[in-house]
Amino acid sequence: MDSFLVEYVDRLADQLLNPQKRIFIGYLASALVLAMGVRVIAAKITLSRCVAEIFSARIWFSRSARADYLIAILNQAIMMGVVPRLFSKLAVATLLFGAMHTWFDGRPMFLTESPDWMIAALFTLGLFMLDDGTKYLVHRCLHTWPILWCFHKVHHTAETLTPLTVYRTHPVEGALFALRAIFVQAAAMATFFFFLGDRVELMTVFGANVILFTFNIAGSNLRHSHVWISYGRILEHVLISPAQHQIHHSVEDRHLNQNFGTVLAIWDWVGGSLCLSARERDFHFGIADAPRRPHNLTTVYLMPFRELLTCLKSSLLWRPKKMISFPELKLIRRGGAASLIVMLAIVIEAAVFGASAKELNVYSHRQPFLINPFIEAYEKLTGTKINIVFASKGLAQRLQAEGPRSPADVVLTVDIARLFVYADKDLLAPVDSAVLRKNIPPRLRDPNNRWFAFSKRARVIVVSRNADDAALIKRYEDLVDAKWKGRICARPGSHVYNRALVASFIDAEGENGAQEWAQGVVDNLARRPQGNDRGQVKAIYEGVCDIAIINNYYYGKLKSSDIPEQRDWASTVRIIFPNQEDRGTHVNISGGGVAKHSKNKEEAIRFLEFLTSEAAQNLYGSINYEYPVNPAVEPSAELKSWGVFKEDQMPIARIADLAPQAQRVIDRVGW
Repeated sequence: MDSFLVEYVDRLADQLLNPQKRIFIGYLASALVLAMGVRVIAAKITLSRCVAEIFSARIWFSRSARADYLIAILNQAIMMGVVPRLFSKLAVATLLFGAMHTWFDGRPMFLTESPDWMIAALFTLGLFMLDDGTKYLVHRCLHTWPILWCFHKVHHTAETLTPLTVYRTHPVEGALFALRAIFVQAAAMATFFFFLGDRVELMTVFGANVILFTFNIAGSNLRHSHVWISYGRILEHVLISPAQHQIHHSVEDRHLNQNFGTVLAIWDWVGGSLCLSARERDFHFGIADAPRRPHNLTTVYLMPFRELLTCLKSSLLWRPKKMISFPELKLIRRGGAASLIVMLAIVIEAAVFGASAKELNVYSHRQPFLINPFIEAYEKLTGTKINIVFASKGLAQRLQAEGPRSPADVVLTVDIARLFVYADKDLLAPVDSAVLRKNIPPRLRDPNNRWFAFSKRARVIVVSRNADDAALIKRYEDLVDAKWKGRICARPGSHVYNRALVASFIDAEGENGAQEWAQGVVDNLARRPQGNDRGQVKAIYEGVCDIAIINNYYYGKLKSSDIPEQRDWASTVRIIFPNQEDRGTHVNISGGGVAKHSKNKEEAIRFLEFLTSEAAQNLYGSINYEYPVNPAVEPSAELKSWGVFKEDQMPIARIADLAPQAQRVIDRVGW
């Protein structure tokens, strides 16, 4: 119960402090500034009158508003018990991803040569459009289907509007929208990852979708307010203005079933439900057939079920001979007491069941499909349910913004530079684990035990099997030879993989030596730096170049790809492990740590220990084609077939220390 109450308070605070939430304090502040600007500048009223209007006690302390506040507080507890029992977004995404392989007889890949920013923009826009469009459809159904209107009308019984009116919803509606979000996000993730590969990422600001962040910072909270802001006739065909949503809350018959959209008005425009705000200001909020005592908690939470039974009774779909009577009068007489008992029962149920189920929240830069086998193995071994939040960028900023309220227990990422960001921002907790110290060599973990490596990846050279002379390359340094001019392909030097390689050169040969090497590589490029590591292998296959630098696991993924074309790419190259006669091949890591404010630190540490176990280390090799960090575990048979190699023994943390110097080198040579 104590843990439930702590989480409950954290989630209430999260509504104000998390940029992913609608009433984030920053969005409220921007709405206030916008409202005051419109009233003072456009309406030309005094500042004092403006403040009096916006903060009117008639609005903020009305019976309707007070009900909004109570409903928001109670719904948070109820949904904590409901949402975990719905479908898992990851499970749905994984199911769809697997099904697509059957539907499309393989895995066609599109836009393989497009820049990463374009893929991110497409995913961000696609997810937003799908999300906003389905919100419109569900919202329209809530109004037009009688069995759903029974519950949605709770929202429309509000007679004064404040930003918290957005939370004036019945839990049944809340569960419906939660299911919508699960299926929409899972479908978007599965589809984009299936067709566009592992470059898919969401463009975010403080962890929030950049489009929704813009929408919220531009005054979304004024939609539930008494501040009238119109966008004008033309723009209101594209975007729903605050005034248009206020029309949606109108009690007038002429406004019935208008403006269902959340952000975009185009859905209403196409669907014939668009109402522009011009000359529509004279109306009140609410519904014409409001129940008695619409702001009473009994009415809010229990009356919809009575109306549902009445609706079903009159429906052709269900006509029982005898209806169960609903003790409406008794409940109304007991009013608040009945509501309190119902709410208390729900809260206790959520607390008991929520506390009994072990859960772990993982923030991951690694795609869910790559780490899902590890998650499934750990869940099967321990019974702990693992929830994953994935984003290739922005998670550190999100974790920092969430602070002590963060639900994160574990952070997983790729590349030492990204791990160092978490440590540098003090987002990871020190871990005292004999298992981790035993399984991970000192050079592959943080001296202060905040982050740990779980797998290694070698930065190898691949050469065309048709270029016999290229097969004689032995060292990274050989790539600067003039005979390779116009024969090398590479992704941009500023990418973390190449930046880490340059950092290893600085460690070995100093900054001047690293710059000479980087300049030599740039001088020998066959084309401008572009694409990802897969794209470099494809370029060799197409005859654009003969030599490239890639991470070893890309070769494994191409070799075992479901796409025949990608297997052909891999068949045209051979791997070279450079510098075997001196310092060894450069390696980087994937790794992670325990989130500083984890509520389940013991379970989080057990999960990290599991990732270094023989079972998990074997998974890294067999599934991801990465090398084990645990010295007691052998590389997979596939990895061994590529050859045994000597790796650079520089402390991995040194790469992060030298990253700024490496970036300066890359900038100077124009890589």
